[in-house]
Amino acid sequence: MDSSFITIALKRLGDQVVDRLQQQLQKDGTMASGNLSASIKRKAVGNALTITMDGYGGAIDEGIRKGGRPANGYRIKEWLKVRNVQLKDYKTQRYIERTESNYNKIAFLVSRSIASRGIIERLGYKGSNFIDRAINNTLDEFDDTILEAFNKELTKEFDKIKTNG
Repeated sequence: MDSSFITIALKRLGDQVVDRLQQQLQKDGTMASGNLSASIKRKAVGNALTITMDGYGGAIDEGIRKGGRPANGYRIKEWLKVRNVQLKDYKTQRYIERTESNYNKIAFLVSRSIASRGIIERLGYKGSNFIDRAINNTLDEFDDTILEAFNKELTKEFDKIKTNG
């Protein structure tokens, strides 16, 4: 296990970034099931910090521009269920039964609509930009924390050199 001061600092900063990403999703109102939030993980190895999340996080962050590839129907179906969306027949304007078949049909239509218009109407069919905002909020702390860890690491290495000759 790597226990250098830099790795420890990166783990701590990674935890802050993960927390802020999760908070930003909540604040933006772009969290339905919580699966995206739960999928956000950090990994600090050596001098590298990696933040990962489910792939559709990019669609929430950047949006899906019109004319693009249709969205994942399975994820849309799950979103419809989690949000408890009432299914409606477009022609008759009557509510329809919540069957798998009807969910599949509605998910297909929503996917096609996203491909033609984009995602998240209230954001002008653009993404929420939650990643940049969460990371920018952490950058000020990042510089100070990494500099302090680097200084501690250098001091530790100089002490080793002094004691070993």
